[in-house]
Amino acid sequence: MSYNVNRAILGAKEFIARQKHNYRVGVTRSAANSFLINLTSQYSSIYTTELGANSVQLGTVNAIGRGVNALVSTPVGWLIDRYGLKRLYLLGMMLRMGGVLVYALAPDWRFLVIGTVLFYISMRLTGTGCSVICADSVENRDRVTAQNLCVTLSSIVSLIAPLIAAHLITLFGGLNAQGIRPLFYIRLTGHLLIFLFVAAELREPERVRVDAQVDPDFIGDFRALLRAGGHLRRWILVSSLRALPMAMTSPFIWVFAKEMKGADQYLIGIMTMAPSLLRILLGIPIGRMADRIGRKKVIYLLTPLWYASSLLFVFSPNSATLVLAATLQMFFFISSGIASAMSIEMLPVEQVGRWSGVLGLFQGLFTIPAPILGGLIWRELRPRYVFLIPLAIDLLFGIPLLTTIPETLGPGDEDAD
Repeated sequence: MSYNVNRAILGAKEFIARQKHNYRVGVTRSAANSFLINLTSQYSSIYTTELGANSVQLGTVNAIGRGVNALVSTPVGWLIDRYGLKRLYLLGMMLRMGGVLVYALAPDWRFLVIGTVLFYISMRLTGTGCSVICADSVENRDRVTAQNLCVTLSSIVSLIAPLIAAHLITLFGGLNAQGIRPLFYIRLTGHLLIFLFVAAELREPERVRVDAQVDPDFIGDFRALLRAGGHLRRWILVSSLRALPMAMTSPFIWVFAKEMKGADQYLIGIMTMAPSLLRILLGIPIGRMADRIGRKKVIYLLTPLWYASSLLFVFSPNSATLVLAATLQMFFFISSGIASAMSIEMLPVEQVGRWSGVLGLFQGLFTIPAPILGGLIWRELRPRYVFLIPLAIDLLFGIPLLTTIPETLGPGDEDAD
């Protein structure tokens, strides 16, 4: 066992060493950012309801954020392709700090709309930036492995964050607004340190076109992009449909766990930590598998597992099955990472920024109503249907459409190791 662990660590070090400098910077930022996010993400919805929001208002906060995300997706992708990565990447990190500060200071739930908007703009800037860094720094044969290694290292670093957060909440006053609020101040300090590191270390990607003299032509650029192939248009629909389950359910997961299943801060902490353990154990092997046998085959294998996650969560009779449900949910995120690799591989690297913008625009527009719909379902039907309806949509529409998309791992791209 010790030999295998040492071999895995050595292999990971060698893999990271052969990638470009920016990949290593991105991995470091992602790991630190993941730790900080895991201090608060599982409590954000509970915090919103504790500040006075009902189910529909909770969904509305998320819908507004998604709407803004859709609006900024197109210009962000275009600006990165035209004017470079670093300044916009740092801007995204600054906006993230602003959003965390708003959450820390908010006197009631309505102020969280501002924080959520800042968060989604930040997520679009840094997410598109990460796509560009990955496209520039990693070859196709290593791409899914590189993404899963990044997330696996992030999971290791952030593994204890949920339990630290649960203990701090207990010290600060319990699972309520007073007990949760100080976590945002702690998180703000951490984001500032990450910002200073990235500002000093990140380099402008070598293969990304930067030309500030080119006149903007959003419509022409995106028309040309979409004319490149019919499968690109189908992929927009597939990616939008497959984003729907998380868009509808994410605002309500932890509220459901607390109100319907009686979870306290420690159980929520364990439920947040358990998926990270799964990612540590299986993230890199699954990434290697996707780099060997193809992206779509692995997505098909993982989909039933995250379906099982939602079913277990809804019908869970005890704490153990809640933890198992949360663990299996990680397969959704691993599957989404593989789909992200497919997106990057559909076009040349110089078009990745704009392509990410197109996907973000359509995904955002498509999923804007999802959180509000989830809130209405919660209020008018039963909370369990918030989690069951998205599964039916993915099974009936998402998976069948995915079968029409060509595999992006070409004959010369397979991992030869």
